[in-house]
Amino acid sequence: MFLSTPVDGNKTLCVSPLSAGSYREAGGKGLGGDYGYFIYEMNNDEPEAGIQVIAKAVSVDAAIRLYELLTLRTQAA
Repeated sequence: MFLSTPVDGNKTLCVSPLSAGSYREAGGKGLGGDYGYFIYEMNNDEPEAGIQVIAKAVSVDAAIRLYELLTLRTQAA
């Protein structure tokens, strides 16, 4: 995992590349393939539920910026 932060008590917001298997299991379609950096949520209470992909970043810099924006928002809430 590249970046992560807790959100909503039992969820974690993450940014990282995904393996081809994780991408498929998350229902990754329409995102241009399994390469790149993904912004996704994990439910800490139900890790077997997998991940929910929120977005895909076009570069590592874009991934970091999206993470910063999302964590600013969650910290302010």
